[in-house]
Amino acid sequence: MRTAARCLCLCLLLWSPAVLLGQSRGLPAPESVFGFQPGADYKLATYDQSIDYFKKLAAASKSVKLVLAGTTSEGRAMYFALISAPENLARIDRYREIAQRLAHPEGLTDEQARQLAREGKAFVHLDGGLHSTEVAGAQQTPLLAYDLLARAGDPVIKSILDNVVVMLWPTINPDGQQIVAEWYMKNVGTPYELSQVPRLYQAYVGHDNNRDAYMLNMIESRVLEHTWRQWEPQIIYVQHQSGPFPTRIWLPPFSEPVGTDAPYLMSREVNMIGMAIAKGLEERGQVGATHMGTAFDAWYPGYVDYAPNFKNIAAFWTETALYQYATPHEYKIDDFPQNMRDLRPRSLYSSPWPPGWWRLRDAVDYMETASMSVLEFAAKYKESLLFDRYKAGRVQIARGKKDAPFAYLVPQEQRDPVAAVELLRRLAFGGVRVSQLTSAATLDKEEYPAGTWVVPTDQEFAAMAREVLDLQKYPDLRQYPGGPPERPYDSAGWTLPLQMGVKVVPLSTPLPDDVRARMKLAGSLADPKVKPTAYDPAMKSDAAPFDSLPGVGFNTSAAAAAIVPPPGRIAGSGPALAIDPAQNNAFRAINRAWQQGATVELIDGRYRINGLSESAQTELVNALALRAERVAASPSDRARPVKKPRLGLFQPWSGSMDEGWTRWLFEQYAFSIVTLHPEDFHSPLSNKVDVVILADDARIPVEGGAGRGGRGGRGAEPRAVRPEYAYTLTPDDLQAFELFVRGGGTVVCLNSATAFAIQQFKLPVRNAVAGLRPEEFFLRGSIVEVIPDRTHPVMAGMPEKAAVFVDSSPVFETLDGFKGAVLARYQDTGSPLLSGYLIGEKHLQGKAAALDVPLDAGHVVLIGFRPQWRGQPFGTFRVLFNAALYGR
Repeated sequence: MRTAARCLCLCLLLWSPAVLLGQSRGLPAPESVFGFQPGADYKLATYDQSIDYFKKLAAASKSVKLVLAGTTSEGRAMYFALISAPENLARIDRYREIAQRLAHPEGLTDEQARQLAREGKAFVHLDGGLHSTEVAGAQQTPLLAYDLLARAGDPVIKSILDNVVVMLWPTINPDGQQIVAEWYMKNVGTPYELSQVPRLYQAYVGHDNNRDAYMLNMIESRVLEHTWRQWEPQIIYVQHQSGPFPTRIWLPPFSEPVGTDAPYLMSREVNMIGMAIAKGLEERGQVGATHMGTAFDAWYPGYVDYAPNFKNIAAFWTETALYQYATPHEYKIDDFPQNMRDLRPRSLYSSPWPPGWWRLRDAVDYMETASMSVLEFAAKYKESLLFDRYKAGRVQIARGKKDAPFAYLVPQEQRDPVAAVELLRRLAFGGVRVSQLTSAATLDKEEYPAGTWVVPTDQEFAAMAREVLDLQKYPDLRQYPGGPPERPYDSAGWTLPLQMGVKVVPLSTPLPDDVRARMKLAGSLADPKVKPTAYDPAMKSDAAPFDSLPGVGFNTSAAAAAIVPPPGRIAGSGPALAIDPAQNNAFRAINRAWQQGATVELIDGRYRINGLSESAQTELVNALALRAERVAASPSDRARPVKKPRLGLFQPWSGSMDEGWTRWLFEQYAFSIVTLHPEDFHSPLSNKVDVVILADDARIPVEGGAGRGGRGGRGAEPRAVRPEYAYTLTPDDLQAFELFVRGGGTVVCLNSATAFAIQQFKLPVRNAVAGLRPEEFFLRGSIVEVIPDRTHPVMAGMPEKAAVFVDSSPVFETLDGFKGAVLARYQDTGSPLLSGYLIGEKHLQGKAAALDVPLDAGHVVLIGFRPQWRGQPFGTFRVLFNAALYGR
């Protein structure tokens, strides 16, 4: 049955007109490299195969130029192909210069912009996706490249090649495509064919690679941003799977709500493109397209395929149906939701898909039609796309001249001066211009000293600054009046000044001319005539040792590189060095000091480093831009010795994004981490670690529990798990884990992982919001205020009131027998919401947000928020670091 299906599919594809035409022109077809047609049942091409094919295609055609964009986390070369008419590629530098000029419209008149739009070509970014288990996208891109060239004589394709420069990325997660394809091909035809990849398909973050667009913590995110700022495309389209069942492809317009600062013109363009794709699908008989719905809103600006809208680029994604990998599946009408079984046409689901077989090739074909429809749109509306990029930028500039805030002021004097630099370098790397006062100025009746950073809002990318610096107020959308809320697709509030603990002052009055005269631009304006370069993260030395990114980091951008913290300084005298943990780099200093043989104590809320020479102290403070004090090293009964801990971070074999982010954060701050898998609990933990850290989605597999398999997709049987990844903790393992704690070990539980510890160790604590209906209590992806106990070691360095990121977080109530400490609590009255969305504030009032629960000689630290969420809340990193050091 399977063999017959393969043969039929292969024969049909080999006899397609496009294949025959391409072969007659001497173009290599994808199957000549892969050994199978893209989309074939039970077959996936790896990234290595895909790049091999693109290189052969570029060698065979003058309409293709392969460009190196950068290097991935695992060291793979990351490419995109420029596909256009040969005469366009011959003038590619001029067309890129035009795109750059229209993206930055200051000084252009409308007539000049229209002339440039007539002369230029549309740059359209298309790719094979970044969520690598959504496999169809990366299988589609070689076929799309081939068909664009093989069908060059078709009038529609000719118009595309004449008017559009396609920036076709085989995938924007090369490591993931290689990992997933190798895994599936290893298991295909075995009971483990649909088994889950036992690791994250992108280093540290997995699926969260599409949540990093403004923080740019990941190398791949910076490769994209670096490339976009050099090429400034007018359209960015990223392929995803899967759409809401049983529809076959979800298209814009987005669900509600959408970003409040998204330029209106870009939103209209995205909506037009979504409808153009739907039209193209219907013309080809590919039914089942839908729009809007309730699943895919565009509120969160962290998506790499939505954030560019804030920079006046029509950016969007689509979601094509997926079963699992390259395995086909037949759907029956009984698989459909009850309300969809009548196959009734609907306003935004005009051609319902009837049940039947769904293959990888079906998804590939839908995706190729969608890509072609976008290119056809770009060719038809080339001039308006280019002019609208200019127009949207001009609108942003004009808004910044008439609507507050007129600028954002960021003083250099901060609780953690480097945190302000971390925020601003990210903005600057993304193209937002940052300046500094060269002398003091009075603004909004406040005196700001020289060195204060200024982010004016009368600039073309100001919407990005507004979106991440302003407070969010998520709209109260209900499923029906008085009913449960519509769940945000992602976060509801992310305000960076709150998360990062940075003082940012919105300016309510226009910047006076005399103040503008005292503002010096960080770096220099990009020169569009400069040739593009690849983003190479590796360097022998750290370009900016004070920031959280190793290697070149943000320093490929002259603007970002120019934003540096005030020099480190040391006050006082004495042999020891005291550092306030309000500065995240204090923990780098501690780890480096241990490497040099020093000892560490915590005294009066500061870490005291003993045993470093004066020159070593100075070098440490200068490199990390620290504020420190030399103090006496005399013994004190207030001092708590802090020994270097052996940190164990639990990593489930199913891959955990929160574990990955946690590991990334510890590594950036020079902590050593031991990875613990389920089977490691079978031997004594104390032989390996002193502290066990359970990330938010720890998913500890327990014998007799729900199991490890999960489901393989709608209508599928539970996934089988390869035996080497199937270990579950036995009752003896769990008892040994408890004995590890009682014997002096520490367990640090983040957010949802606290439920495991409370239940397993029978702690006198309960989650006060467990079991409440969403209409009674709802708090997802938002920022709230808590009151820390700053006298406790875990909260050392925290402010009197702290902003923390919560997401379906527990709210603790202590029970009889509790003898621990409340590390942070919610206020007794009013709402703690700072940014996002909250229903049921009364359920938080007076409750605990974090606890230290002693268990004989050990401790269980329950942190009911996400102190390291996606590498964003620099203001609470220290809570995790302090907790890791607390047990020693």
